Amino acid sequence: MPRPEPRAGPPQPRPAGALRLAALRLLGRRDYTTAELTARLLDRGYVPEDVGATVARLAADGSLDDQRVARAHVRTASRVKGRGRLRIQAELRARGIDAEVAREALADLSPDDDLQAIERFLARRAADDPTLAANRNRLFRQLLRRGFSAETIAKALDRP
Repeated sequence: MPRPEPRAGPPQPRPAGALRLAALRLLGRRDYTTAELTARLLDRGYVPEDVGATVARLAADGSLDDQRVARAHVRTASRVKGRGRLRIQAELRARGIDAEVAREALADLSPDDDLQAIERFLARRAADDPTLAANRNRLFRQLLRRGFSAETIAKALDRP
């Protein structure tokens, strides 16, 4: 979904409660990272200093938690969407998650999670025989784009 264009001109002061209410409405729809929520609120024309203070208060009271968002993203991307560790790491970075928080969230993934995701992917493509060179190369490239390491892909494709 395209993001709305930022408003032209300097931010206009708004009532103090309006900013917190706008932030809580956004968080009521889905979890945002600190960086994402800050960007959304700035795009809506709120004053940067007020946004920073509001985001800090929401983080302090637990309404905004990058670690929770990162763990949920890792679970969904791995188990539901079938993505690999490398792609998930890039997605977390794109969402503005701190490297240490991302590392902790990715630690929840076991090495078998990537293999299981690859096996689910291959099962959906049962007609593509991985023993044929052309199919194997195509599957290998597709799995690389999904964020799996070359070593893990080779191990999964070599399984009988």
